Amino acid sequence: MSIENVLDNKTKLLLLDLRTDFQIEFEQKEIDYCEVFTKNRQATVYYNPKLIDNESIAHELLHIKLKRYDYVIGNHIYFSCLNHLKLQKIFNKFLCDYIGNCLDHYKMYPEYVEMGYSPEGFLTNGLDEKCSLLDIKSLNLSFLKTYKAKSIELYIGYLISIYADHVDNNYNEHLKFLREKDSDLFDIVSRFWDKWKVFDIKNIDAIYNSDLELADSFISDLVEWIKQKKIK
Repeated sequence: MSIENVLDNKTKLLLLDLRTDFQIEFEQKEIDYCEVFTKNRQATVYYNPKLIDNESIAHELLHIKLKRYDYVIGNHIYFSCLNHLKLQKIFNKFLCDYIGNCLDHYKMYPEYVEMGYSPEGFLTNGLDEKCSLLDIKSLNLSFLKTYKAKSIELYIGYLISIYADHVDNNYNEHLKFLREKDSDLFDIVSRFWDKWKVFDIKNIDAIYNSDLELADSFISDLVEWIKQKKIK
């Protein structure tokens, strides 16, 4: 049976709407979750037929929908840092893809809820806290005045994961320890996220509402922060 025959009406309507702009195919795969690969206007949604549910498919379709707005912040950060001697050690493809995924989740979650789906179905283990307090406490950004690139990567990922959480978990202690570890880096990432929260993805404009300018401002702050630091 085709997967499209088991989708509920809400997800079918979303799929029908998206197919006015995208060529969308479904492909079975031995995975514990759904995922989507999109290139240009072609998208493939991968799913496990034994674990299929409408929430997961709707989640991936909403990722596709965001492609309509052509913002490229995660990729822009990655390529902008490739030639920076220090930042390239931190902003690998995994971190930049993760940031991009979190940016998507913040913008698409309200529509997911409007479709009538529950918060726990939005992500795997959807109600759990997205970042461990123990991991944060054990994170050491520097040793003998040398900053560790992997630790900075984790720090940024932890903070972004907290800000992107779609449910109201209590992160007061997490944020307290992250700020104590490096208040300047904390403020840089927080400023970036606050700008994203109010960024209008439906009206991107090179002058008045630029996604590239938002990313470049983030990178510029990081360049200044890292300037006098040794990175290993």
